[in-house]
Amino acid sequence: MAGQETGSGSAAALKPGTILVSRAAIGILAAVFLVALVRFTAHASIAFHFPYAFDYGEGVVWQQMRNIVQGEGYQAIGIYPAIAYEYPPLFHLCAAGVARITGIDELYAGRLVSVASAVACAMLIARLTAYALAGENRKVVFGAATIAGLAFLTLPVVDEWALLMRIDLLACALSLAGMVLAIHAPRSISACVAAGLMFTAALYTRQTSLPAPAGAFLVLVAVRPSRAWLMAAVAVASGLAVLAMLEAATQGGFLLNIVSYNINRIIWDHASAFGVVLLANVAVIGIGTFGLLDSVRCSGLRHWRDLKAWLAADLKNVAISVVVAALACKTLMLPAILKSGASDNYLIDWFSELAILFGIAMVPVLRSTLRLPAKPNVILLGLVGIVLPLQTAGAGLLPDRGAVDVQQRALDAIVDRIRQTKRPVISDDATLLIRAGQSMHWEPSIVAELGSAGRYDESKFVTLIEEHRFGFFITDGDRGDVVFDQRFNPKVVEAIHLAYPRRERIGGRVLHLPGKDGN
Repeated sequence: MAGQETGSGSAAALKPGTILVSRAAIGILAAVFLVALVRFTAHASIAFHFPYAFDYGEGVVWQQMRNIVQGEGYQAIGIYPAIAYEYPPLFHLCAAGVARITGIDELYAGRLVSVASAVACAMLIARLTAYALAGENRKVVFGAATIAGLAFLTLPVVDEWALLMRIDLLACALSLAGMVLAIHAPRSISACVAAGLMFTAALYTRQTSLPAPAGAFLVLVAVRPSRAWLMAAVAVASGLAVLAMLEAATQGGFLLNIVSYNINRIIWDHASAFGVVLLANVAVIGIGTFGLLDSVRCSGLRHWRDLKAWLAADLKNVAISVVVAALACKTLMLPAILKSGASDNYLIDWFSELAILFGIAMVPVLRSTLRLPAKPNVILLGLVGIVLPLQTAGAGLLPDRGAVDVQQRALDAIVDRIRQTKRPVISDDATLLIRAGQSMHWEPSIVAELGSAGRYDESKFVTLIEEHRFGFFITDGDRGDVVFDQRFNPKVVEAIHLAYPRRERIGGRVLHLPGKDGN
């Protein structure tokens, strides 16, 4: 595979300097992974003790979960209440199940599902890497697979989202599991059926989980069309069956929410943020690119006419093809990051396939450390030994627990304020409402999208504001801040500032309060 010499090279042909540099690179990589794992563990200890949201979506997902379990999910939006369900319910049901089985707090249960899913992703990535390197030296395969899994698990974007009550890591894990099964589909009907079911599960976690099944289908069509269509038929049939059940259970509200209410404006500022994330991971992307190039170079495929025979010849050819096809499909979907509400979570499954190529790229370095014939690329060694540690050195190793405690006390004070009011409170952070015994009945982000599209009558909600139907508003930032302006359209902002003119800043939140006379 990557970096493996096909000639009659021997260990003696390797220069001592090459072996030393390769071993130094592996040592540096191990140190980078160790530091990242320590950092992740330290932040995880905070995540399972901090009772409020780290991210806007956490509170929304938590509220959605509670509503779904109570049979109140996926209802039509009114003027008030107005909360939409942009995702299918599998993550919500998993989180609720974990909370019920373990007895832990629902928010922590959701975070636990994400952490467990991240670990599962790393294990599946290691398995896929091993499949792609079948026939290589066993120690090299084990090393490359381990590196691939750790490369994913220690990515900053994964470390961040794995500690949130969000759907993304579970969707990624299910997609990767489907890919593992799809690799065996040409030789196993049961694996083919299971792959279709797994891809359906991924789609009912996040409906944009299409690249993995699309990539697997394209490869199976090339190697064994009947199995490709069987996998697709299982996925479609099971998906339609679940859809029928959900539509019946919600009286048509499921598709109304997932499709009709799932409106997003294009936010061009996201392009620059996307560029920053890519730049911050240039070492990983570069190393993964080496893995892709090595996979192509060492594939043995000389012409597209030979594709079917090449795929049928070896399981590893199917494995690397599924990975590359899924990566290509995901790359075509990356512009979706420009929509409002999107963030670097849209890159998680893209990086999962890139991590597999990362592991493959390390094969010549691993072979060199074992004194096996190999020619590690100098640029690759530089990316591993210099660029990657420099990129990871900037982040702090341990969280500032003192700052977290200060933040929690500030948010506790806001929760006390919510408990004291007799009227409902509108908040960006639903966890504050839930901790205070209220519920999120009006989600700013989705209302702003529907209002901009003419699908929500904001003037009627403005009337409710003017009538002081709410105790107060809690927002992230204020007028002129990017996030605030995305979540509140001008008419609503003006009404809030007129009816709730007093403002207090507590714990990074802005409280919009009525005048001193209560009006």
